[in-house]
Amino acid sequence: MNLVDAIYHRRAIRNYLETPVEDEKIRFVIAAAIQAPTAMNRQPWSFVVVTDRTALARFGDRARAHMLATLTESSLLGDYRPMLSSPGFRIFYNAPTLIVICATAPDAMAKQDCCLAAQNLMLAAHGIGLGTCWIGLAQSWLQQPEGKDALKIPADHVAVAPLLIGYPATAYAAPPRHPPHITWIEG
Repeated sequence: MNLVDAIYHRRAIRNYLETPVEDEKIRFVIAAAIQAPTAMNRQPWSFVVVTDRTALARFGDRARAHMLATLTESSLLGDYRPMLSSPGFRIFYNAPTLIVICATAPDAMAKQDCCLAAQNLMLAAHGIGLGTCWIGLAQSWLQQPEGKDALKIPADHVAVAPLLIGYPATAYAAPPRHPPHITWIEG
């Protein structure tokens, strides 16, 4: 698959097969992630890989409970309360693997570098037939001491990108894109 095809066809996957992701494929996508550009070549990232399904379910339940406990009706995510409250909702969508990209420094540049690494990881995963989904609803819990302890994230690291990864059970069509707002300044 060429890069442009990967960019245009990669989608967030929320339905996974039970098939585990092979360790070599996990290492492959992480190796692709660390090829991302990084400010001043700091490479301020670390990775947590969770493949234990029981642990993933437990972490997902804790992340969902934290989100529900801290969610206000006036927040941008207030509309998600019914979904999060549903007993059958699984925040990690029963994916076989969670990879959390963490910034090893708390500054904005380190977080941006981790976002670039996440994009590389998601594109590489798509290129080898895996699906991914960035689970923003889990980020708040992952910043809490309980979340950091559960995933063995050092206290001074910042969980930036919780990414599900697995074999897609469903293919998703591309949602329509809004035309970009472009301002041209010519000299």
